[in-house]
Amino acid sequence: MRLSATFALAAVLFFLSGALGLGYELVWIHKASLLVGATQIALATVLTSFFLGLGLGSLFVGRYLRSRRWSPLFVYGLFEIAIGCFALVFPALFDGVEVVYSALYPLFDAFGSGLFVLRFGLLFILFLVPTFFMGGTLPLLLDGLVARDRVIGALTSFLYGLNILGAVAGVLATSYFAIPGLGMSGTSQVAGFCNLAIGVVALVAFRGLAPLHRPAGAAPAPPGVYFAGLSFVSGLAAIGYQVLWARYFSLFSQANVHVTAVLLTTFLAALAVGSMVLAPVLRSRIHPLRILIYLQPLVPILAFTCFELWRFARFDFKILDDFEAVPRWSFWSETVDVIFIAPLIGVSLVIFLPVALLGTGLPVIIAAATDKAGALRSTAGSLVFFNTLGSSAGGFAAGYILLPGLGLTGAFAVLAVVSVGISVAAQWRLGLDAGLTRRRFLQPGYVPAIVALLFVGVWSQDDVTRRTLQEFSRGVLFDEDALIAIEEGPLTTAYVFDGPYSRSLGSGRVRLATALRYHLAPQNLQGFVPAFFYPREGWPESILGIALGSGQTFGALLPTPLQRMDIVDISEEVVTLAFEHFARFNHGLGQDDRVTIHLDDGRHFVSRARQESYDIVSLEPPPPTDEGVYRLYSLEFYQRVREVLRDGGMLAQWLPVYLVTPEDLRGMIKTQALVFPYTFVVQAGPRDFVILSMKCESPPRLRTAWVDGRAEVFRDVLRRKPMRWAGDQENFSASLDAVLALLITGPDDIARMEASCLHTEDDQRLSYSSGDRALMRRYLGQGLDRLSFAALPVTPFDNLQQYFVDPIPVGELEELRAEALSQFGVVAPRRLAAAKGSFVITTDPQIKARTALTVAEIYAGGHRIDEALIWLGKAVDSDPVLGDADSLETTRRLVRSQCVVFGDKIREWIAARPDDQRAAPLVEAAAETLRGCDEREAARRSRYLWW
Repeated sequence: MRLSATFALAAVLFFLSGALGLGYELVWIHKASLLVGATQIALATVLTSFFLGLGLGSLFVGRYLRSRRWSPLFVYGLFEIAIGCFALVFPALFDGVEVVYSALYPLFDAFGSGLFVLRFGLLFILFLVPTFFMGGTLPLLLDGLVARDRVIGALTSFLYGLNILGAVAGVLATSYFAIPGLGMSGTSQVAGFCNLAIGVVALVAFRGLAPLHRPAGAAPAPPGVYFAGLSFVSGLAAIGYQVLWARYFSLFSQANVHVTAVLLTTFLAALAVGSMVLAPVLRSRIHPLRILIYLQPLVPILAFTCFELWRFARFDFKILDDFEAVPRWSFWSETVDVIFIAPLIGVSLVIFLPVALLGTGLPVIIAAATDKAGALRSTAGSLVFFNTLGSSAGGFAAGYILLPGLGLTGAFAVLAVVSVGISVAAQWRLGLDAGLTRRRFLQPGYVPAIVALLFVGVWSQDDVTRRTLQEFSRGVLFDEDALIAIEEGPLTTAYVFDGPYSRSLGSGRVRLATALRYHLAPQNLQGFVPAFFYPREGWPESILGIALGSGQTFGALLPTPLQRMDIVDISEEVVTLAFEHFARFNHGLGQDDRVTIHLDDGRHFVSRARQESYDIVSLEPPPPTDEGVYRLYSLEFYQRVREVLRDGGMLAQWLPVYLVTPEDLRGMIKTQALVFPYTFVVQAGPRDFVILSMKCESPPRLRTAWVDGRAEVFRDVLRRKPMRWAGDQENFSASLDAVLALLITGPDDIARMEASCLHTEDDQRLSYSSGDRALMRRYLGQGLDRLSFAALPVTPFDNLQQYFVDPIPVGELEELRAEALSQFGVVAPRRLAAAKGSFVITTDPQIKARTALTVAEIYAGGHRIDEALIWLGKAVDSDPVLGDADSLETTRRLVRSQCVVFGDKIREWIAARPDDQRAAPLVEAAAETLRGCDEREAARRSRYLWW
């Protein structure tokens, strides 16, 4: 094989290796966070152990692995096979580590440092083998491909950039296709087979090659303290900037899997472009250190200059009169634009140029430190090791020291000084090598550094966090609201807006909670719901609350005779603000001796809690589609919750119908009901619901006296501050009937529900959606909650009677519930029954048809499309020639309000009409309206390149 063909094949394999390596990192780190928790400390432990393995592999291969017989390219094939073998057995190894961690956790739980050592030790052992071999691939490739001294810098830069480009492909393929389609374990195993294939190809293709650089005597000397330190600082700065940019984007963009993937993709792509563009420059006679001198000071200048360029690519929706959300600009397709194109353009405008300059750092340092091609493997291995250690330190320093201590603005300023310091260090070394005097050191090379420092000094006078939150935060409800507090910590940026009518608590882009000044917020009812329906006599004594928010949900239970309440929240910043600024709204939760706060990941805490230790587990997490929150709606989580609940205990899971799609809603309810057969859906606010599950071996039987006694305690709270469902409706009274009317869906109807999938930790379906995520974009807020509520069956109180010992007033409860659900298009049963009764007794065909139309429109108002079409069919059957203006307009309005979402069902209904009804005026009106809807949809899609 000719050298050029060897280089081409090796480059392709290295590109693919980079793609698989980043895919592994995403999957394995995510799986590890399920084990040790998603707190910043836990994630830092995972990343540190992962990066340390990479660095050790690079160092060992560079310094000690030598062979007189085999080409480094052949050894590279062996490394790829080793990585693939590990990936195939990773699920089993992970299960083993989880067993060990669970067994040892009680011994270390009380000691923070001991727990860190336990986590780090187990994860380091788990990741050591694959990361060791991953870290050794670059030194092997360089030693096997770089034969001439004068191409050291160019080929190093090219191969480094090519591997990172592969990582870009790996991020996209893993985040957008592999995990949604294969799950995390499936992705790891498929990638393992791919690594085996790469290794086999390398072994076959490179088996006859001789080493380019045969070992002679001792290994080359290490690169020295200067270049090791420079490499360390370069890695520290790069990852530090990445952490800070991620925090900046979290202030105004939703933290979901797609935004995270795009941010990582753009960062890696920019690093690769910077490295590969550098390759031809390094072929010239310019000294590599001069590149650092002039490019590194540009990093902070460009970083600060590009900060708000994302505004030029801002992608949002305009809301039409029917609540439909229409994109303000169109390119590829609505889905691709939302989840990829729009965030890609916005992120790229902000970070691409400065990151491209950061990408020149390591290749330049390796080129500057290497004199001979034969020493390239050793030098590159050592410098990659120190660069990897710097990357790990950069993530830790940015998250734990700079952000909490100095805030986002101060943290950027410190990293700017670090970038300038790299330039100064390069100029100093260049002058030292040239034998310049101290006086000459103070000349031209320091000018870029001085200019950059002056620029940073001026720019850092502005508080980026405060300005961004005030202009773009979703935490503010009214224009009069003012930002009164900010807490920037390792995990998130939390803040409080205060105004004349409300006070709201936010974290990043998410508004976690709102406290109303003149009315009791619905969170209080949400918190009290499990107490109302506790299926045992007396009160629940031990409560676990997950995701504190403002504390109103859990504080609502403080007036009850509970004995212990554990509250788990992942963010110390949120806890601090909740206790400082919401004490008057959460009943003094932070001062109650019965309450203990645990700073931990909710899933991790539940997984380590004692069995049968709680009467109630209640959750109020961020929106279910936010990144990582899916774990709290997963089958595995519910299975563990069942273990920590006592017999008769209850799980209360937040169900915001305005933040989930119909398919997601069905999947969430069915997943919880699979573990808890006795599951109900209960209304807990105007637009909020709770999935309420009981741990019972037989159907629960409540006494109305229990419910009424608990309602009396809640009535005392309402007397101090009334609660309102909505501005134009009566106050919630907490009477016995009002509480019973909160029941919406019972276990029998939930058992009959169909869901496209169950939500598990491995597939992350809730993060990606079950397939109808476009509805979330088109029908934000009030439009979406009607559609999602329509997927929820409303159980008649006749069927709910079986869960009560005493008779319940079925008729009154039906009317009360319908009134509370009127905003979802639910009509009072008496009105609906009257209309249906009129249809039955009427003999006049025209009146009968108009009555059927009335019933059809009632059902359509609640998006009950199946029932609406049945009654529309009855109208046609009753009077096929009915065609007055009012009837035709009613039909058109019905179809027009449903056609975007339920167009296929309407089309099927029209096609199913008998031949003698095809010309019926109502059928023609429906078909004409549907054609108009199809034409509007076609026109909307025509704005895109591809749909």
